Amino acid sequence: MRNKTFLYIGAGILLLIGLCLFGYGILNVIGSTSAQGSASWFGFGIGFAVAGGIFIGGGILLILRGQAQGPAGGGDNITYKIDLPGQTKVEQLTCRNCGGALKADNVKMIAGAPTVECPFCGTVYQLTEEPKW
Repeated sequence: MRNKTFLYIGAGILLLIGLCLFGYGILNVIGSTSAQGSASWFGFGIGFAVAGGIFIGGGILLILRGQAQGPAGGGDNITYKIDLPGQTKVEQLTCRNCGGALKADNVKMIAGAPTVECPFCGTVYQLTEEPKW
């Protein structure tokens, strides 16, 4: 999360500098081609516009890099270890909607709750533990 913040701040700074340089360069190009303008400023205007474009491109690349990192946390995998009581019976998990057989790969932790997505019908629901009595 911290790295993303720095990427976006850096991108904002690059975009701001790039827009200023690009705008200044364009104004110099326009001013040098007018009737009262000096042709010697034309090259400087093009240079500033190109430099501004490079800064803008760098800012856009930083934004795209920040989005490519995905959600906050960088996509870390979390493993949950469960300590089961001595006499635990494992049953086949089936979909509530279509009755299709589900695998452990279909169960994901979302916001701290076990959620299952059926690969057959696409139904998504939260798993609940039935009472033991």
